[in-house]
Amino acid sequence: MANDAGVKKRSAILAISLVLNIILASSAVYLVYQNSILVNKLSQLDRRTGELNKNLYSLQERYELAQYQLQYYRSWAEKYWNATEPTASGLVGKSSINIVAVREVQYLLSPFKTLYEGVVMTAEVEIRRGEGRLLINTRPKIGIDLQATGQTAEMVVQRLTGISFKNLDIILTVRGESEVEVVGGPSAGAAITIGMIAALQNRTTNPSVFISGTVNPDGTIGKVAGLPYKALAAAKNGATLLLVPPGQSNVTIMIAKEEKPFSGVTIVRYEPVEISLQQFLAEQGYNVHVAEARTIIEAYNEFVS
Repeated sequence: MANDAGVKKRSAILAISLVLNIILASSAVYLVYQNSILVNKLSQLDRRTGELNKNLYSLQERYELAQYQLQYYRSWAEKYWNATEPTASGLVGKSSINIVAVREVQYLLSPFKTLYEGVVMTAEVEIRRGEGRLLINTRPKIGIDLQATGQTAEMVVQRLTGISFKNLDIILTVRGESEVEVVGGPSAGAAITIGMIAALQNRTTNPSVFISGTVNPDGTIGKVAGLPYKALAAAKNGATLLLVPPGQSNVTIMIAKEEKPFSGVTIVRYEPVEISLQQFLAEQGYNVHVAEARTIIEAYNEFVS
């Protein structure tokens, strides 16, 4: 009888142990399942965070571009109409110069996502005897505002050279490879001003020298946005020297960094990193010297030297 009782007791303990093991195993499976769900959610959240960081960077670029344009137009409005007319003289000539700009490119996989890329165009300046007109032509259609930029460039050239455009016409033709909507026009101001001076002197500009910068009424060169895109476009089109506004030889770019918090899970984060523009181009395989130019005269000497 005692043996039967012991057997029953051991059987009961074994049954309870078996039930507990089943419960623990089930709990472990459930916890692994829940952990997998949490890992997937974490991965999705990190991907979303990366996308939001890229969108934020894109918005910051747009904001900076808008600020530069606002400052440029304010400066132009305040000072242009107060300019005094220099001594008249009559010179005729023509020249051409490369200009770089930024255009928007729609991301095919997401119609609401906007990317940017640089584009190179040619500004041809021809100066003829005429009635003091500034004539702007784009071929083919290029969505870029050059009227105010051209007027400021004209005023600066008159001040720097002492030559009046009262009896001269300026014909500015911007040529591109195809129709394109360019973001902003003021950043071509420095190049157009240099092109006008070269046309007055009937000089040829160096096609391997590029510049991006606004032109201020006092002849200084102002800041621009989108320099990494413009620099790449210039490099791809044979640039050996790129002139940029003071303080803009360093740029901020977004660097993708991969992390693997769990096995089989890769998270890509985009972080802003400051880097010299020349190093940025070198990492892309281009040997381009980047230099800062403070005034139009400094930049002009690099184009015609």
